[in-house]
Amino acid sequence: MNSIREDIQSMYEDYINDGVEEFLALEYVKSDVYEILTNDNLMNEDLRKWFGKGKTGTASGGGWDRYGSDGQKLGKCGDGKEGGAYAACLSQEKANKLGPKGRAAFVRRKRAAQKKSGDSKKGGNRSKGKAPTNSKTGA
Repeated sequence: MNSIREDIQSMYEDYINDGVEEFLALEYVKSDVYEILTNDNLMNEDLRKWFGKGKTGTASGGGWDRYGSDGQKLGKCGDGKEGGAYAACLSQEKANKLGPKGRAAFVRRKRAAQKKSGDSKKGGNRSKGKAPTNSKTGA
């Protein structure tokens, strides 16, 4: 562990000696460490793995799926068309706990909360950078 700490300290000192400001040197070192970890396959961040693979969410695919107001699965989270009716995303675990009626109730609550906040359609935010509308799942 000390050699990693020493390597990071050395990277930082090299940037400082090259005349880089302290806060930028820290950012550069963070970027360098991230690049080293990903290039050496020591860290692998991939949102596709978290959301699950495939175009039509499957029971074995894992990840997050979109559900409609009837509680039925509509596909993978993030696959909805812009301007379409809002379909809420749930993890497979949460969706299984809720069951079809619970999922339908959650989607209705989520749609009502979205409408109240001014975002009733996917991609219809009134302003950029708006905080997401959260809704309790009830599970």
